[in-house]
Amino acid sequence: MTLTCIEADLIALANPGIKPPLALELLHPWLPRHRYTGSVDKNFEAAKAIEKRYGRHFVTPAAYCDQKWNSVCNTVRLKTDMDARFYTAWHLPVQDCYILEENRPDRRVLALDFNAMYPSCMQQEFPKPSKIRHVKYDREVVAGEHLPMGLYRCTLEGPKSDFITKFNPFRAFFAGRHLRAALTKGLSVDLNEFEIAFYHRHFDRIFVVDAVVSDQFISHPLAREARRSFARRAHFDSNNNKALADREKFLSTLLASCTHRPDRMDRMFETHALAEDFLQSHFGISADADDPAGLSAAWLQGRKAFTVTETEGGVRCETPDATSRRACFMFNQRIVARGRTILLKMMEKILTIAPDVELCYANVDSIHFSFPANFQSAVMDNLRTGLSDKMGGYKIETMASGGLWLEPGRYWLYSDDIMKFRNRSVRHSGHVFKDHSFHVVSRKIGDLHVPIRFRIGMARSMTDTRSIEFDSSTGLERHHLAEVEDGASPTEVLRVLEQNRKHHIPRRLQAFRKLALSF
Repeated sequence: MTLTCIEADLIALANPGIKPPLALELLHPWLPRHRYTGSVDKNFEAAKAIEKRYGRHFVTPAAYCDQKWNSVCNTVRLKTDMDARFYTAWHLPVQDCYILEENRPDRRVLALDFNAMYPSCMQQEFPKPSKIRHVKYDREVVAGEHLPMGLYRCTLEGPKSDFITKFNPFRAFFAGRHLRAALTKGLSVDLNEFEIAFYHRHFDRIFVVDAVVSDQFISHPLAREARRSFARRAHFDSNNNKALADREKFLSTLLASCTHRPDRMDRMFETHALAEDFLQSHFGISADADDPAGLSAAWLQGRKAFTVTETEGGVRCETPDATSRRACFMFNQRIVARGRTILLKMMEKILTIAPDVELCYANVDSIHFSFPANFQSAVMDNLRTGLSDKMGGYKIETMASGGLWLEPGRYWLYSDDIMKFRNRSVRHSGHVFKDHSFHVVSRKIGDLHVPIRFRIGMARSMTDTRSIEFDSSTGLERHHLAEVEDGASPTEVLRVLEQNRKHHIPRRLQAFRKLALSF
């Protein structure tokens, strides 16, 4: 075992055929960051020092989640098969960029971050898993109507607010990518009762087909543990122990999702058609009838946790088991849905706190927005009521004069210097404008481990789902997520993605390089 990934990679390359070592910084991402040095002795001493100081705090995510799942089982001893509806429901947080760059001299950029978003959502009530029942509605529900706690299969029609049109959070899955779902012809989606109450403000009509609901509710079995973890994190922060504070933050993320780890199913089918019928009936996954040749297989292959492979005996489907006894999907689905609704409500509020506010970026529990500099006092006064170090409150991460947002997980906020940045998939080791890194993966052939070194550059790892459109009224360049309409031709969607790859990824990289040169 090594301390850094770089050292593990070098050992793997120098010893082909041998199983490569593990890296502590990957196993335990909360550890203090250490840079690789050219001295083997120094690296080894650093690894020993880290193990001596933090070794008793090491725990693998799998072991931690197994332990917490046992705690859940002690509280929830029975669930119904209707829990599977929560597995196939909309399960994405808000993750979007709206503006490429804000660098107007009379503006300020503010980054807000919620404290322990998901642990705070765990403090809400949940339907009792053993009492979930199926209800047929087949009618429109009206604003203010009391709905039992549960999950509703809805059709949303008639978007009526600028907010929902401009910041549409709904996604459609296509060829391994999540694209923007069109709102023009009505949208079918599974929503919790609190989400329906929110979307009534933004749609003319919400028609409910059916629902799985419960008249009884319970607290999350790990809600108390989430509060304890947050208290420990606050204690470590107050004592300037960043590593253990980061550890509690990391474990709290696992805590919120540990009920969402299903067993696997392995099924064989004679033809692709039978395999697709199975995926449609069990998971609601389907490919369009007019797909170009081979696209259906690629579409299915891209779906997370689903693999479809051809074998001599037919078509093999490996899928999650939606009725698994090793999971209770309702908890995690409602936590993510709560967080998504909280963020959307906050985005609505931010747009009203000053004139000419621009939302720039939103990602799970953070929001970046810009506003006229002469309204800074008014903005701070409006935000002051929610500013808090408590769980569920929010804090101001950064106030900057400009920002660049390439995609979720890739941004730079700056004034005279870079104040805050993220650059996912690139091992930057603190290098603000590093645009590539090298990784080594090990492929096992028989008993041999074959190391393969490859370069990950920003150009190859950036998504092709976004285009850039110039807004002449503001002078800003705005992100536009590729949109999928009901009945859209897959060929047309693929054409749009290819256009984005050829023209709009280079445009975003150009903005990145221009910013790098200015610093």
